[in-house]
Amino acid sequence: MGTRFFQYVRDPRVALWRKLAGVVAVVYFLSPVDAVPDFIPVLGWLDDLGMLSAAAFFMVREVQRYRPEQPWDGVPRDAEGQERVPPTVRKHV
Repeated sequence: MGTRFFQYVRDPRVALWRKLAGVVAVVYFLSPVDAVPDFIPVLGWLDDLGMLSAAAFFMVREVQRYRPEQPWDGVPRDAEGQERVPPTVRKHV
């Protein structure tokens, strides 16, 4: 997953806002300006943790769905990369 993450970040086809979602969450966590101030004991920390967890879930889902462009070998493939050509056709080609 680490290699795919770096491919995801470097891919120019991925929108910039998708790449920066995690960075924005960390900046929000470190920022003294919050939706709920941190001096409120529990609620102030929960909004920071909620923002970080939402960004982490978003980034994990995005990287798992990300499919780097593969060189095309002429064989149709499904989303998992398996060949979609039936075995009987493959024998005759």
